[in-house]
Amino acid sequence: MKINVGTLMRLRRYAVILTRIIVGLTFVVAGWAKAIDPWGFVIKMGEYFSAWGLAIPHEPVVAACVGVACVEFCTGVMVLVGAFKRWAVWTAAAFMVFMLPLTAYIAIANPVSDCGCFGDFIVISNWATFAKNILLSALIVYLLFRNRTVRGLYPAPIQWMIMALSVAFPLYLAVVGYNVQPMVDFRPFKTGCIVFNPSGEIADVKYIYEKDGQERVFNLDELPDSTWTYVDAVVDDSTAESSIGVYDDDGEDIAPILSETMGDRLYLVVAQPDVQFLSRSRFVNELADYGGRHDSPMCAIVGVDGDTLESWKNLVRPRFPVYTAEDTSLKMLARGTAALVFVRDGVILWKRSLASVDMSVLQKKIEGNVLDTIQPIDDGRHHLWVCAIYLVLMIAVYLLGQSPKLLPNRKK
Repeated sequence: MKINVGTLMRLRRYAVILTRIIVGLTFVVAGWAKAIDPWGFVIKMGEYFSAWGLAIPHEPVVAACVGVACVEFCTGVMVLVGAFKRWAVWTAAAFMVFMLPLTAYIAIANPVSDCGCFGDFIVISNWATFAKNILLSALIVYLLFRNRTVRGLYPAPIQWMIMALSVAFPLYLAVVGYNVQPMVDFRPFKTGCIVFNPSGEIADVKYIYEKDGQERVFNLDELPDSTWTYVDAVVDDSTAESSIGVYDDDGEDIAPILSETMGDRLYLVVAQPDVQFLSRSRFVNELADYGGRHDSPMCAIVGVDGDTLESWKNLVRPRFPVYTAEDTSLKMLARGTAALVFVRDGVILWKRSLASVDMSVLQKKIEGNVLDTIQPIDDGRHHLWVCAIYLVLMIAVYLLGQSPKLLPNRKK
């Protein structure tokens, strides 16, 4: 059976379009997931560096993570819509030149439990990640030869607009996610979930640690010493609304007591105490005083204990109770080195990084509790609005490209 030339050309065109969709959407989802939760990406990179024995300052890691997320998302959009055909595919190929051998090493050596390609949005095994990258690499090689044979959605004179929008969109998501909280929360303790189980049971969280090439799974109350390296935390989705283990100075779990506390309560979550927190110590004490006057008592949950915790207390001089918890659990509760979590009857109403809450909020002359006026950033509405604006602008640029008056030289 012979296939005429016209049919063969159409099949090749469809093959290019289908390949663009697969490669483009994969890069878009990966870049979006990293941009939404830049802290998660930074934490994952920290796991890599810890496994390799590297110590890299925090700021360049953050800049690199945000940059990778933006480039990955923009590359995916360019491939998907057929813009900058040569540049987009070569950039995707450069990603694969780096990622394919890296994921092969991760699949064999298993230094981390998952590569973090899609953040916490989609978690797949290391071998599945390697297989995915083999398929992507093959498709990208095909596009290197065939991508320029099929016209894209946007004419060349306005493709720079698409690139600008596709960099600005993930950059905005990353800025908000890093400085406030992720607009979409993939972790167990979302806004609207219960922090402390009324039954007093600790969340079914298993912690994976590695030593001498061997991995073991530990419960929260049996974590190993510092000679072990943290790998990952696995949460049972059926108990996602369970308690975080919180301990007082005597090592007693007070989660059951906190679960019985009704009304409003403000938690200061400090996963990683550092010197920079001292600039906000006065504010948190004033915030605790304000909360006490408005029936919203505050307490702190800090991710360290022992002498480190005592040193932190001596520097901050808190006028509120301070408890301890596993720092991994606190990172699942709220992103950032320090955050505020406002709870009503055990249910999370909003989460914010401490730095994103303006100190002048306490001076506002309003009736009632000013903490009630703070809106969550991860309730879905903000993200939907940002996505809608991005899509509307993309459509507007497309319509601009169809205008023969604005682009008279556009090829038919």
